[in-house]
Order: sequence, then C-alpha cells, then structure tokens
Amino acid sequence: MAQLTQVLAEFGEDIGLPALAPGPGGSLQLRLASGALLGVSTQGDEVVLHHAEPVPYDLAALVLKAMQRAARSECAADPVQVGVRTTAQGQWLVVGTRLPLERFSAREMHRLAGHLQAWIAQARGMA
Repeated sequence: MAQLTQVLAEFGEDIGLPALAPGPGGSLQLRLASGALLGVSTQGDEVVLHHAEPVPYDLAALVLKAMQRAARSECAADPVQVGVRTTAQGQWLVVGTRLPLERFSAREMHRLAGHLQAWIAQARGMA
C-alpha cells in the first residue's frame, strides 16, 4: 500500500490535490469536472483503475458497443473490462484495466486514465 500511497500523492500533486491518498481499504475515487468518476484500488499485487461515465439514455446500446470493442481489443497492451453500475444518481458505464503494482506510477496513472476516457469516447462513436 506504500507504493499506492506514493503514486497517488504524486498524481495528486500533478492535478492540484496534494493531499490525495487512498482510503483505509486501499482505494480512491475522484469525481472529475466532466461528472465522470476515476477510481483506483488494489487487488492483491495488482492495481485496478476504472473510469465511469453516467449514461442518461441508450445504456444497452452503449454497453453492447463497449463489449464488442473490448472483445476486439482483448489482446491489446491495456485490455479493458466493461461493466455497468446503477446508483441513485443514475446508470454508469464503467471501464477498467489492471496492471501489476510494481509497474504503477503517477505517469502510468495519467496514461491509463486518458486511455480509459478515450476508450469510452471511441466506443460511443462506434457504428
């Protein structure tokens, strides 16, 4: 957990949140300016990073597009898993990826956060 704490502190410095730290369970979730959520947690010796966007309509169609895209890119360097979350605030498309904890850094968190955000945008634009 020390490495996760250090990475989040560095990432927080980069984005103007110098006190960014994981919670007691070793996870963190940030609400972005767009309303999307960026989360990070540890699972054993891996880090799971997820990006969730609210989907006000056509959830089924978007999930199908995202799952098709995930199936086509399962051998990619950063494979993405797709999920749905329903909360009192609405329905969310959740995409996530995982990597070994020893490879996790603030730079890698920036890269993967951008990758997941772009991944959803590309899934939305699929015909």
